[in-house]
Amino acid sequence: MELIPALMIGLGLFLIYIIVIKNHKTFDDFRVPKNVIFALILIGVGGYLLFSSISSAVLMKKLIGLILTLLGFFLVFKFPYMNEYNRGFEVTGIFFGVIILIVGLIVLIF
Repeated sequence: MELIPALMIGLGLFLIYIIVIKNHKTFDDFRVPKNVIFALILIGVGGYLLFSSISSAVLMKKLIGLILTLLGFFLVFKFPYMNEYNRGFEVTGIFFGVIILIVGLIVLIF
């Protein structure tokens, strides 16, 4: 059931990419607005179908997993290189970052 909304969103984004970005030199003023509106309608209907079929608990769980994954990614890859501000905390930041990153990925995927 979640495949159809994902295909609609993907098709809408692909149409916008092809119409607006690829063909920016060959605009036809009559056809382009209709095609862009059709692509935006596809994205809107696909998003509505996708989010109406998912319960709010699952959506909240995925959002928390995404936030934890981003925080862990920051701690592992960006935090240790600020040596002038946090001397001695490089290893600690990487350690907590790896733990938060793994937990975030598990919550996000499962």
